[in-house]
Amino acid sequence: MPDFSELAKYLAEQIDIGESSVILDEPWTLSPVRMSQPVNAPQPISAPSPAPFSQPQRSSFSTPAPAPAKPRVFNPAPAKIIIPESAKSAVPSAYENAKTLEEFYSLVAAEKLYAKTQFIRGEGKLNAPRFLLVVYSPLEKYLTNGYVNSDVGQMILRMFKSLHVTPEEIAVTYFCKKVISRMVLPQVAAVFKKMLEKEIALMQPTTVIFFGDKLLKQALAQNALKVVDFGGTPLEFAGKPATALIDPEEMFANKQLKLVTWKIQIPKCKFFS
Repeated sequence: MPDFSELAKYLAEQIDIGESSVILDEPWTLSPVRMSQPVNAPQPISAPSPAPFSQPQRSSFSTPAPAPAKPRVFNPAPAKIIIPESAKSAVPSAYENAKTLEEFYSLVAAEKLYAKTQFIRGEGKLNAPRFLLVVYSPLEKYLTNGYVNSDVGQMILRMFKSLHVTPEEIAVTYFCKKVISRMVLPQVAAVFKKMLEKEIALMQPTTVIFFGDKLLKQALAQNALKVVDFGGTPLEFAGKPATALIDPEEMFANKQLKLVTWKIQIPKCKFFS
């Protein structure tokens, strides 16, 4: 059966980008596999019936029949769908020339990735914060009063206060700045990562904290690791010191994970000493 996984992946990425329709410059077709002509095996030659004894007669010398050829086994390769370069979406880069954070947010909000959705900007101290907290994407409960005023936001503020970090030193932003129901595909994540790098360049935080496994994989490219084990490891992102901690939503639901963050991961990164 043909493998349509590449086509399905491409169409799913188009859905994440937010287009209501997909227009291709050339039709999707499967190239038929040309099968070679089957080899007809020669008919078996029956042995002649024994003739009655007689004097040998002179006859012309005949060449013996060739042995039957083995039938060829044909294994057709699975059909592969080729995505034309002309059909692939070009990534707009107007935001890369933004001079201010306000201009950056305006340009990013106009991207087709955020078409027809509520665009969520960063909050808190957006000019040179001591810590920039990066959350994968907003939940509905964050939209009313902001992330820091949510139940998990207040928990994080209390944790940071114990580390002598005030709310006035903290900024919060989102990797994907709209409400989504699932982890985005790698092609879309690459665009979000590029946008976040530009946002950090304009914001100039001292340190960046990523929350959760999704960001560990898609922003920090640690695909084979879990944040519960890897969290607190000092890294670098966009030229800034960075690390990953357990998702606050998970910490809020599981006190043991909060203890892992507090007793193991925070001392491990040494950003708070």
